[in-house]
Amino acid sequence: MRHAILVIGHGDSSVLQETIKVLDDKDIDFYIHWDKKFPKPALKATNSNLIFIDRMKVYWGTDSQVIVEKKLIAAVVNSKNNYDYVHLISSTDIPLMDKNYFKRYFSKDAYVGFADKIDFSIRKRMMWFYPIRQVNIRGRLKYKIIIKPIEAINLVFCINRLRKHSEIEKGTNWFSIRYGLAVEVYNYRKFNRFLNTFLGDECYIQTILNRYRPKKISENSDDNKMAARYIDWNRGGPYVFGIEDVKELKEHVNSNYAFARKIKNPEVVKCLFGKK
Repeated sequence: MRHAILVIGHGDSSVLQETIKVLDDKDIDFYIHWDKKFPKPALKATNSNLIFIDRMKVYWGTDSQVIVEKKLIAAVVNSKNNYDYVHLISSTDIPLMDKNYFKRYFSKDAYVGFADKIDFSIRKRMMWFYPIRQVNIRGRLKYKIIIKPIEAINLVFCINRLRKHSEIEKGTNWFSIRYGLAVEVYNYRKFNRFLNTFLGDECYIQTILNRYRPKKISENSDDNKMAARYIDWNRGGPYVFGIEDVKELKEHVNSNYAFARKIKNPEVVKCLFGKK
């Protein structure tokens, strides 16, 4: 099977370079968006195609993340290449499968994570209007200074952008889906509902592909595991795996996790796949 891996990247590219080395294969291509706030990296592959798309500045929590996600999907759809699966990762994600296992593993239509319930704290992300696309809002202080007043204004003026689109879903923004579903996401006619949102990237794929939501999801269900991602939110936000965690990560190699995050040290990948 042929795979297109979409990468949302920024900063140091050394971890992504090691990911490319592990999955370097004629049937696996990488479509890369590199945040315009950082220099474009000089990545290399022997067999995979590395396709960089037009760059823009990306800010956490804003709709710039959703826009970039759609731009990456558009690049794959418009490439006219015959891919079987499309995957979204970040530049700090690493594979937990060697390339041969990776190419054989996927069989379901969608590996997408869903939250167990959608409460008001989730609905307001899509319901209210957030004009913050070019604003760095990361951090508790910035949240209080920027987001809280915006939400207060929305509340006072009774803003509700969900009146005509009441159903939304939420989960991890990383996914693996069949190519046909990527085309469906690309052609979704109501994309504007995800613009001017807060953390809307965690609702984007789930809302469009809501029919893949499991009928029963418990409070203890792991939306990351549904998406075949190994991510630990108990030890961090999320936890950053280091060299000391290689033994733990090895236990999940060539299992039911396609990727792990978050990793900042490229030596982790080298140790994990015997490159060191």
